[in-house]
Amino acid sequence: MPVALAAAAAVLWWLLAVRYAYHGQTTALFMIGEQTPMPQWLEASEPLYRWRGSGGYDGQYFHLLAHAPLEFPSLAPLMDRPRMRCQRILIPLAAWTVAGGRQQWIDPAYFSVILMTLCAGVWWTARLALHHGASPWWGLAFLALPASLGSIERMLVDGPLMAAVAGFLLLFETGQWRAAWVLAALAPFVRESGLVLPAAAALVWWNRRSWMTAALWAAAGVPFLLWLLMLHDLPGGVEFRWAGAFHSLRQLAWQSEPVDRYPQYRAWLQALDLAVLAAFLGACAASLHGLWTAWSRPARLSPALSAAALTAAAALALCHLEPRHAWDSVFSLGRVFAPVYFGLLVQGIAAGRPGLALWCLAPAALRAALPLGHVLWRVAVQGAGN
Repeated sequence: MPVALAAAAAVLWWLLAVRYAYHGQTTALFMIGEQTPMPQWLEASEPLYRWRGSGGYDGQYFHLLAHAPLEFPSLAPLMDRPRMRCQRILIPLAAWTVAGGRQQWIDPAYFSVILMTLCAGVWWTARLALHHGASPWWGLAFLALPASLGSIERMLVDGPLMAAVAGFLLLFETGQWRAAWVLAALAPFVRESGLVLPAAAALVWWNRRSWMTAALWAAAGVPFLLWLLMLHDLPGGVEFRWAGAFHSLRQLAWQSEPVDRYPQYRAWLQALDLAVLAAFLGACAASLHGLWTAWSRPARLSPALSAAALTAAAALALCHLEPRHAWDSVFSLGRVFAPVYFGLLVQGIAAGRPGLALWCLAPAALRAALPLGHVLWRVAVQGAGN
């Protein structure tokens, strides 16, 4: 039932958004910028909805890759950071495969892949809750993750990655080691932050003094590292440099996102951004504290807590560097580092105390859901006009 409800909600929003806000053009869901270059053959094969006054968002590059996933060297000049985009090949490749390479079916296939992975995330989260003696309706909490909301609204790969996290945790906790290892190996091909899965598993077994098992789990990240070597000649990777202690955190706290479009709500939106930032730092602190207290008791260190703590450590390490990466906005922060929220939530459900995780997640979920409100407002206004 939670899966059916989640699927219906996502499909309904897509249908309403395309009809009432995007003039019937489904490519609007990929957020292709007005000045973003696209190949002539793609422009000729389908009408591309352009977001005026916008540079677009990441979904525009996954859309491009889905139409020609095996030709990424020739597509590189059209991308902002070709190496970083192409290393996240799995979802575009899956859409191309489902469509059988037929151009007219690739966009529907992409939507289907996003929908199926989000439904899988809800299903696996519900199963995790049942495994810990809680209600399966906790599965709907998966949709509240900024990563899931971003995938619904902008066709991003963060939601599918979080589905892989949910599936991995379920398989690991129920002792389905081979399937869990395969999922851990595939996750980085969705997004490089999926490396947290083999790392989390290795940390759990390292804590249990099972060195060989830890090494085998760490080896799940090797296929992706080989993929990175294959892409080495592509330009546009991310090269970080030191920018100062907590540089990105300070920038995000003092220079919130521009809200010129809604000046009457400026104070409220900036307050919400600060609440998201404070709650995220609270989630990081709770995850790291949980790891610290569980380390001396190997049986208490779960893969969920391990994944949350490792992601929190990565987030706090990146905030000293430039480019700002996920620290450029609270929306990016919430979706890229979503394993912090999710791992803390699963740990809380297992312990019967999910309140802290929900309090940390709530501001980020609200912030990520705000863009949906604009479309729903357009639906309401046009519906009333009819």
